[in-house]
Amino acid sequence: MGAYPLYAGKQKTADIVARRAEAAKFGVEVKDVTTPEARLTVGIDHPADPEGAKALIRSTPQRVCVGRNGPRPKLLTYFQMRADHGATQDSLKYSIPEDKLKALNLVNLGETGALGSLETYLRLPPLARKLSDEAKAVLLEKCAKNPTVQIVVSNGLSGYAVERYAGDVLKGLVDGLKSAGIAANPPVYVNRARVGIMNDVGATLNADIVIVLIGERPGLIISDALSIYMGYKPRWEPLTTDANRDNICMISKKGKDPIEAAAEAVGLAKDYLKYKTSGVELATKKRG
Repeated sequence: MGAYPLYAGKQKTADIVARRAEAAKFGVEVKDVTTPEARLTVGIDHPADPEGAKALIRSTPQRVCVGRNGPRPKLLTYFQMRADHGATQDSLKYSIPEDKLKALNLVNLGETGALGSLETYLRLPPLARKLSDEAKAVLLEKCAKNPTVQIVVSNGLSGYAVERYAGDVLKGLVDGLKSAGIAANPPVYVNRARVGIMNDVGATLNADIVIVLIGERPGLIISDALSIYMGYKPRWEPLTTDANRDNICMISKKGKDPIEAAAEAVGLAKDYLKYKTSGVELATKKRG
């Protein structure tokens, strides 16, 4: 049986080039779906009260009055969710430049046990609850032992949160503690830490209070929220858990004001020193 003849084709090269040139002229203009105007778009078909729907949208960051195409979200909603998800990934992967840390007057300790690896940080949380040997050495060199307060800052799960809000929180904290007559070591920064880093810092320095400013897990509504976690005498032995800590969360332009959050943290520090405890036990003692 003979071989099949090769297909030679009947199109002229000039025709192919011409069609490609024509196709290159075609394009679709995709508008920015994240503008305030786009966020206020009423997606409901034929709303009974268009202005009321817009007012409802303005009243909450949740996705309301977006409508649907059959069982599916409309394209605008889908594109906005994709854009918001992209913002969460950007914030998660963002590493704060050294010059920004200097502008915040932070002592850069370096890395946790995750050694700067985002994958290790996400897969093995216990490693991010302890300082690397190098970071611990810098901490002991730059910060006095037995402090009343040690402030720790970390990007955690949102680098943008620290870059955008930590400055105001730190200023409010430092000024508030000073006004209250509470001594504090210089604030330090550690890359990719977990909340439990306060145990390691507290045990290493024998600190009375450790305050951690850390980037929260980003979400599709707020991708750059900062949290304050703090506790009285956090240690590995006896183990300090979430029950022994206090949390001030959702510090962002869509959440809690940074100055207000700093004032709450100073108030908690005063209570720690008065009642010699924190967390659930503090709340119990204050109720009498």
